[in-house]
Amino acid sequence: MSTYNHLSAPGESAADSEYDSSSYTTSLTSSKTAYQYQHGRRYHAYQSGRYDLPNDELEQQRLELQYHALRLAFGDKLFFAPIGDKPTKVLDVGTGTGIWAIDVAESLPDTQVTGTDLSPIQPNWVPPNCSFEVDDAEQLWTFPVEHFDLVHTRIMNAFVQDWDRLFEQSFRHLKPGGWMECQELSVAVHSDDGTLSEDSYVRRWCNNEEAAWNKIGLSVNLEGKELQTRMEKAGFVNTTVQIFKLPIGTWPADSKLKEIGAIQLVAMLEGLEGLTIAPWVRHLGWKEEDVGSFIEKVKNEWKDKNIHTHFPLWVCYPHGRSR
Repeated sequence: MSTYNHLSAPGESAADSEYDSSSYTTSLTSSKTAYQYQHGRRYHAYQSGRYDLPNDELEQQRLELQYHALRLAFGDKLFFAPIGDKPTKVLDVGTGTGIWAIDVAESLPDTQVTGTDLSPIQPNWVPPNCSFEVDDAEQLWTFPVEHFDLVHTRIMNAFVQDWDRLFEQSFRHLKPGGWMECQELSVAVHSDDGTLSEDSYVRRWCNNEEAAWNKIGLSVNLEGKELQTRMEKAGFVNTTVQIFKLPIGTWPADSKLKEIGAIQLVAMLEGLEGLTIAPWVRHLGWKEEDVGSFIEKVKNEWKDKNIHTHFPLWVCYPHGRSR
């Protein structure tokens, strides 16, 4: 795991560090670093309104908890694509807190890892082979063509409106023999043993989430088959699709799944407001106080050990250009 994540040194500013803002490959102008505040939360200012989730400390904690749950679910793998022993350049699209990019940079010290995101919330102290850019991945990419060995995304379904364009740009900017990897979660929770009723608050939350994101041309219920189809439409070949289960809660009998579920439960309990408040108020017309009351009922169900739910999680990695 990353030793750089959220490090700070008493009495030392970012300007004093050898890993200071020079690690960022874009100039962070005021339009990109200024924030907007709504619904009691902080949101990105660059390309304002493109993304309905907050970027404040609470949301960053949720993202990092979710990251650790996924690392456990993946058997500590950072990626599955067989990119070889000596990749030179990796791109992390929608890097969030930057923790995945930092961990990859640490594990592959000879590889230049670039992370892009709408929010400049990544730490200043990062490995020298890791850098971040404030950028909108749905706009025209300015990277050189045939540049990367791996293009990686993780849980971008609440951001990407045009997956075809994203895959087309990824394909164009991959080197011959390069790989794409998408790790995507569906918000449509499953219950294999039927312990989650159709009229439960959890189920209703899932349905409302999809309805809210649909209003702005997004879906939070993408599945592996759809991702594979869109990837291959862009020119990718030989797509491998793997499915995992991300339990929510400590109900699993298996000790590893129990640990994963415990972490994911905390992520959901602490992050549920941020996942809900803006989409429901902005796109479904809910009042903030009604959202707050509803999500408390959702939390109570997820804390119930008699209700056994999990998020389906897909990892899709196709081959790009032929060598």
